[in-house]
Amino acid sequence: MAPPMAHVIAIDAMGGDSAPGPEVEGAAAAVRDHGARVILLGDESRLRAELQRLGVSHLGIPIHHCPEVITMDDHPGQAVRKKRLSSMRVGFELVRSGEASAVVSAGNSGAMLACGLFVLGRVRGLDRPGIAVTMPTLQPGLFGAPLRIGECVLLDTGANVDVKPQTLAQFAVLGATFAKQCTSCPRSRPSVGLLSNGEESSKGTPLLRQTHALLIANPSPAFEYVGYVEGRDLFQFRRSAGSPLRDGGLDVVVTDGFTGNVVLKTAEGAGRFLADLLRSEVKRSLLAQLGALLMMPALQSLKRVVDIEGRGGAPLLGVNGVAMICHGRASARAITRAIQVAQDHVQSGLIEATKAAVSAHRFAEESASSDPENQPTGG
Repeated sequence: MAPPMAHVIAIDAMGGDSAPGPEVEGAAAAVRDHGARVILLGDESRLRAELQRLGVSHLGIPIHHCPEVITMDDHPGQAVRKKRLSSMRVGFELVRSGEASAVVSAGNSGAMLACGLFVLGRVRGLDRPGIAVTMPTLQPGLFGAPLRIGECVLLDTGANVDVKPQTLAQFAVLGATFAKQCTSCPRSRPSVGLLSNGEESSKGTPLLRQTHALLIANPSPAFEYVGYVEGRDLFQFRRSAGSPLRDGGLDVVVTDGFTGNVVLKTAEGAGRFLADLLRSEVKRSLLAQLGALLMMPALQSLKRVVDIEGRGGAPLLGVNGVAMICHGRASARAITRAIQVAQDHVQSGLIEATKAAVSAHRFAEESASSDPENQPTGG
């Protein structure tokens, strides 16, 4: 067993589609196999029964009884206000009080945003938090070497439907800070692109054109703004003749939560389609099966690269604490990974770095309302 981790991770064990099974099993695996320190939040009798069913009661995982649950059908803002004893809200309360260092939940993502705003609060100077997802991308190898697999941060992916230009500009700051602190970003100044329907400055909506002008007029020492990028650039950025990006690769793509969520789910669907198609084609002939057997090492490597569960979850960036949002259908393995990622984010100093970065970038004179009822998608 690995050495015990220093930080306690609060687990909302009641929010997922199949709760509390995957949450309890994932938490137990994190404790048993990785030395994690966790606390389970939810109905104590159900959680103890689940621990006993899994045969892991001996691990001594602490339970904080929470008699209420925020469901996927609940209105985010209203549920957080009314269900003060819910497992999700209590997790955020523990982070605020210092009893936990991070919270992990597979529950209602809109309610996660509302909890972040109501309980932890925004980082000072920030209009809105955003949900970030790290996606695999191909980047040029050095000195003619083969392409290497990098990471591209996409945000927002579901927290904010209606945004202002300064909000998107602030997402560039959040994404660049996250890329430097928590990914394998190869640059001291991450490259940031604004998702649009073409590279030309004449493209895009009025919102995008205003955001583009704002980022051009306010160059940042913390990141390199490369202008408009297209959806395909998430996975393999191709420099155009006029691109300011010198060494290839794209580290951050900024968009609104509606568009980002569509992009994310489209990418996930495309990945499953290709995997299922490949599996079907391999079964068509013995020769194809032999070829697949020879390619097995490469296929296993590819599987690890596109493994959605390997990400664990998506961080809610811009609130005063570490919060990981998992998919409602997250498996035990995904929960375990989310706990590890949350621990890594705490240890990286992400919150402190975010506060410093936002303080150094004043894109807006006035902050937007912090009322989470206005914009969370809940998806």
